[in-house]
Amino acid sequence: MNRQYPLLLLIGFFSITAQTTQAADSEHGKELHNSSCQSCHTSLTGGDAAQIYTRTDRRVNSPNALKIQVDRCKDSIGAAWFDDDVDDVVEYLNTHFYKFK
Repeated sequence: MNRQYPLLLLIGFFSITAQTTQAADSEHGKELHNSSCQSCHTSLTGGDAAQIYTRTDRRVNSPNALKIQVDRCKDSIGAAWFDDDVDDVVEYLNTHFYKFK
């Protein structure tokens, strides 16, 4: 048996199971938001979906609260989003409206 075989097997295992952290994708978040969220927000505000995020009495006041709200809305509309999709929408909303650090 080749001595390198167990080492190659181990390297292969770790490369398959390793988790990679990717930055959230604001453009993908925008696409998800526009296709899944915008119509509901437009109906709630009487025509301007952005008012949900820019109103003075908005409920979201921290990055964690934003993620919780996006998760709540996702569940409410039955969107089949992965965690990365939620992160992308959060990134889009934060970049364009909330501006949390």
